[in-house]
This record gives sequence, structure tokens and C-alpha cells, in this order.
Amino acid sequence: MPEQNPPYPPLELAHRVGSLADAPEPFAYYDQLGRETRDGILAALPSDWSFPGKRVLDFGCGAGRTLRHFTSEAAEAEIWGCDIDAPSIDWLSEALCPPFHVFCNGPEPPLGQPDASFDLIWGISVFTHLTDSWSRWLVELHRVLTADGLLYLTFMGSGTSELIAGEPWDESNVGMNVLKYGQSWDLGGPMVMHAPWWIEEHWGRAFEIVSLSPDGFASVPSFAGHGSVLMRRRNLEVDVEMLERIQPGDAREARALAHNVAQVQAEAVELRETCGYLNSKLAETQTEKQAVEARAVDLAGRLSVVENSKSWNVTRPLRSIAHQVRAARR
Repeated sequence: MPEQNPPYPPLELAHRVGSLADAPEPFAYYDQLGRETRDGILAALPSDWSFPGKRVLDFGCGAGRTLRHFTSEAAEAEIWGCDIDAPSIDWLSEALCPPFHVFCNGPEPPLGQPDASFDLIWGISVFTHLTDSWSRWLVELHRVLTADGLLYLTFMGSGTSELIAGEPWDESNVGMNVLKYGQSWDLGGPMVMHAPWWIEEHWGRAFEIVSLSPDGFASVPSFAGHGSVLMRRRNLEVDVEMLERIQPGDAREARALAHNVAQVQAEAVELRETCGYLNSKLAETQTEKQAVEARAVDLAGRLSVVENSKSWNVTRPLRSIAHQVRAARR
């Protein structure tokens, strides 16, 4: 059994790998997410898999939401974590190392690890956000896996279409569809949906597909709608062109790309409408500001006239006496 009470990271770091804003007990929910993910990973591994003597990597570990639930395995295996977020890695280094090993990686390969370094790598909700660099990262993960190493990844599958794309899932319209390109990480970053056929066609060139479930992570309640795929490294040279190549005449690719273009166009219209609305509200605010400023100038001018009038100066002593009387009554 995993250790029951490993330390929690600061809430800011915990929040970076999944919103905890609506959770009544943020760390309890954080703990739940990590345990569910651990259960999903273990359920996917082959029945003959064992941790003793293995080297394992949590690719995109954040502040250790999943990693912290593998403390018992870390007594038998060498378990690593890496992430692009330096504060998370710094915290992990101080709080959970040992038993774990961690390092900070850049947004682009390489990982800075030797060839054939790991027997198992998992990436939870990582390729769900990789738009331009997915193929370079797959080549890199292929490089650092052992000859028969396993790679377990989650992806946004059929259950995420309504939420992410605002439309029912239709696999004939989805290959690798990128949505919200360039979106800030504070808002969740870009979103990438994958169809199983596309994963088999492209990822399958570098890895043997051991198991693939369109909603394979749905048994993990907090990741309902996400798919999962377990792959074994193929013993061949791979490169970016090999993974990205589109087979001539593949109607599935053409249809998925055409639909993704339509999705991007719809996003552009929505963004223009939003920008137009915000500009109109800004113009209204500027008009209101100008009106308030004009009113303030008018009042200041009228006050100046009053204060400089003969009657104001004549009645100054009376106003002073009235003020003293009011003060005495208080």
C-alpha cells in the first residue's frame, strides 16, 4: 500500500495541475485525484509487470500529485519525476526526495537522460495539451525507454467533446484536433482531442499498441471522458517526419483536418465577437469616465465661485460659530 500521509505541496503548486478552486476541501480532492490516477496506471499495466529493479518516470509530474502515491514502489524501484514548472520541482526536491528523484525539463526535448533510461513512463494529461511539439516529445520518450519499455498516456477522448469542442463526438471528424490554440495556461492551456484511429496510425508507428480505450480513464471518476493508451517501444529508429506523415489519399485525415479548420474558424469568430464586446464596454467606460470628469470640473468651478463670493466671505464667522455649537453638542 502507498504511504498514507506524504506531505502536500503549497496550495498554489497543487492548483497548477488541476483546478481546486471549487473543491470544499482542496487537499482532500488533490489526494483523491492522485489516488485515482495511481489506480488507473496500475490497472493498465500488464499482469506480469513488477516494480522491483525498474526505473520509472512520471513525465509531467507537477508537484507530485500522482508521484506521492508511489512511495512504497519507490522502495523497490527507482522512480523519477520531471516537469517544466521549476517551483514544483524545487518543492519536490526538498519534500519528497528521497525516496523519489526529480529534474526540471524544458518545454522542448531533450530530457537530459541517457538512452534506454526507463522501463516505464507515464504521462497524465500531458499530450492533451501538446500542439506543435507532440512528435518531438514522442521521439524523445522513445529514445529514453528501454528496448521493451512501456509508455502509458492519457488523451482527450469521446467524453470530452461536448466540454472542449461544444459538439457531440463524431470520430469521423476527429484525428488530432487542436482547440484553443495559444490559450493561457492560467485558463487551462490549449486543448487537444485525439481519436483512437489517429493514435494507432501515428503513435503506433513508434510504439506497439498494447491496449487502447477511448474512455479508458473513465473508470477514474475525475478524468471521465479521457482515453488512455498503453504502448510498448518498437525497436526501430523514429523521427518527427515519420510520426507526422499523412498517408496520401487517407480520407480520414482529410476530413478531420477540414473539420479542425472549421473549428478554428468558429473560434476566430467567437474571439472577434468577444473582442468587439470588450471594446464596446471599454468605450462605454471611457464615455462614463469623461462624463464624471466633466461633472467634477463643473462642480469645482461652481464651488470656486461660491467660495469667492461676497456673501460667502461675509457669513464666514457665522459658519464658524455654527460649527463650534455642533461640536459642543456632540
